[in-house]
Amino acid sequence: MNYNNYIIFDGILFIAFSTLMFIYFLPLLKKLKYGQSIRSLGPKEHLKKSGTPTMGGIILLICILIFYSLLIIEFKNIYHINIAESLLLIIPIILYAVIGFIDDYLIIFKHNNDGIKPSLKFLLQLLVSIIVYFIYLSIYKSNSLNFFGIFIDLKFLFGIFIMFLLVGVTNATNLTDGIDGLLGLCSIISYLGFGILGIYKGEVSVVILSFSIIIPLIAFLVFNLPPAKVFMGNIGSLLLGAGLVMMSIILHVEILLIFIGFVYFLEVITVILQVWFFKKTKGDRLFKMTPIHHHLELSGFKEIEIDIAFGVLQLIMTVIGVWLGIMFF
Repeated sequence: MNYNNYIIFDGILFIAFSTLMFIYFLPLLKKLKYGQSIRSLGPKEHLKKSGTPTMGGIILLICILIFYSLLIIEFKNIYHINIAESLLLIIPIILYAVIGFIDDYLIIFKHNNDGIKPSLKFLLQLLVSIIVYFIYLSIYKSNSLNFFGIFIDLKFLFGIFIMFLLVGVTNATNLTDGIDGLLGLCSIISYLGFGILGIYKGEVSVVILSFSIIIPLIAFLVFNLPPAKVFMGNIGSLLLGAGLVMMSIILHVEILLIFIGFVYFLEVITVILQVWFFKKTKGDRLFKMTPIHHHLELSGFKEIEIDIAFGVLQLIMTVIGVWLGIMFF
């Protein structure tokens, strides 16, 4: 059996395992009453989603850790995988997932949409990003940013840049997870983009992580497309954001997150613009509601239509990002 056959076999086995995990654990989440609390300030249509099982991100995390570990063991001698680099990729995913788990648990326990206090949540995210930066520095001993093929030594500012990316992107993916199927679909496309760049650059750990996340995300999406039978919760949205940032850092293509993570940035920008416009005009709104997917909902678009539109947009921008990565990075 050649390596391609191994990958095909692993893919079939992993997607079957992921699907069975969701089928088995969905009733358990319902039994434990791990139901989603819906924000009263959100679209009124979302109130009917109250009680839908959440914390599906736990299943995602379990599958990712199992698949990633098995593939690293399977291919470490064949491709001479750097174990330190592999740990650097997965540790932030685990730590951000822990923050998300605490947040989700408090939301469920208190039966409202208030989890960890925003200030504490920000401090925890910042602490993790600082830890990640010093681990990165100990491995690579470099503070250089790759700007379209030109390496610029930012010195300590590179650490601040990494902190900004981790905190910013994880919150952006968290904001994007506002309607059924949206974050799952866009994340599959983003991780595929980084996976292709990983193949091009010969970063096997990145390719393995991409594969290990896309497979359970496909299984999750089956249960998360409108109308969703399960939500990933903050544990899922935060770990997905952390994974994207770490792949961009290992590949030294951090700038390309603007393209490969375009939809997440778009969501954040609309929130910032809404707040700015509201303050400037003393009460007027630029959008009906933000993030922008809620504006589209209130404008009459169905969730599946928004998913498809944003998915196509994410695909176009990811293709541009991958092309730029191959041509200039």
